[in-house]
Amino acid sequence: MPLFIFFSLIGSSSSFAEYNSLKLGQGAGGFLIINHLYERLNKSVCSYAINRSYSYDEALDEVLLYLNTNDKKAFKDFLDSRKFKNDLVENSLLINEFLLNGKKDSMDEKTLCGMLISIASISYQKAQNQWDFAKEHYSK
Repeated sequence: MPLFIFFSLIGSSSSFAEYNSLKLGQGAGGFLIINHLYERLNKSVCSYAINRSYSYDEALDEVLLYLNTNDKKAFKDFLDSRKFKNDLVENSLLINEFLLNGKKDSMDEKTLCGMLISIASISYQKAQNQWDFAKEHYSK
């Protein structure tokens, strides 16, 4: 086998990545929203059940590392948009409404927190996987 074929076979798939700001931004948006949700959960009555800290600001710093200079401005404009801000407000409302409605149904707080964190955990893993895929395939 020629040497160049050998090295191309063992090379990572990220060497075939092509920068795509739209697809990178889609992965980043979900990643930021779920980090914000966890940040809110860390400040809620359910914080005792979360085993690590989550930071929206740290997630945002990570996202900005992968954007081209020209795209950073557009992405920051999106973050300032009413739609994105509404998505963040919905995170806080989701937590409060879930807990209130569960208590109305005579569920105890620990059960409700466990359910909420289970749902958030699945969403986090999905968002993290999409963000990792976007970084690998669309950030070059």
